[in-house]
Amino acid sequence: MVSWAVTGATRGIGLGFVQNLSADSQNQVFAIIRSLATAGPLKELATERKNIHIVVTELSDPEKLKLAAAEVSKATGGSLDVLILNAGSAGPETSALPPSAFHGKEEALEKEIGENINNNIISNIYVINSFLDLIRNGTEKKIAFVSSQSGDLEFTRITGFSFVMGYSIAKAGMNIVMTKFGAELAHEGIKTISLSPGWVNTDAAKAVTGDPAVRKIMLDLFHKLDPDVSGPIEVDESVSSQLKLIKELTAENSGKFLTHHGDTSTWF
Repeated sequence: MVSWAVTGATRGIGLGFVQNLSADSQNQVFAIIRSLATAGPLKELATERKNIHIVVTELSDPEKLKLAAAEVSKATGGSLDVLILNAGSAGPETSALPPSAFHGKEEALEKEIGENINNNIISNIYVINSFLDLIRNGTEKKIAFVSSQSGDLEFTRITGFSFVMGYSIAKAGMNIVMTKFGAELAHEGIKTISLSPGWVNTDAAKAVTGDPAVRKIMLDLFHKLDPDVSGPIEVDESVSSQLKLIKELTAENSGKFLTHHGDTSTWF
């Protein structure tokens, strides 16, 4: 039996991971979430599939994460095979602003960057460190981070995608953190990877690109990189592609940032 832990598992890509993985009864799946109040679909799925374990914790609190890791450890006998870091957020309402728009808005700039650093980098480091001993005892010894194409320099340069600055900075920063962990832990057989999920048809994405005018702006930018992109892919397609790469992850690929296609340029 392979044990998997997925953060941010109440909806979207995180819930997609849980749905996909729990379909195999040989997988033991830990859905790590902040609150049961918004976890309706997850709770329904966990009622149907007994290999799903819901763990409620606070990702920004090392003490609560310690308790969450202990809960997982009790269920697995002290190990965890794969940790998937999916939880995160695009930050405050200023995310639609390009860098120059923050001139004279220093407090807003600090909030834009700070909230994203806390939610998308520091919390993830807390999670990794809290579960690291379990990963050390696992068989697969893998840690995967769900990143974003917006954290890639070439994607940004070619498309002209100047928005979600704090989110992009945090995703890019977490990519290097994953590489650092991979470099540090390679001698223990632990492997890391950052993956862009693609442009995915989640509720969060719909909230941004559901507006026809915004969708046209996005497509005009994305067409600079890929003239054939017509819209987002479904969650299951993204999750299936990412899981294939996670399962195939070797020491040779550890620490890389790849698209869901397994390369460094096919973002859609």
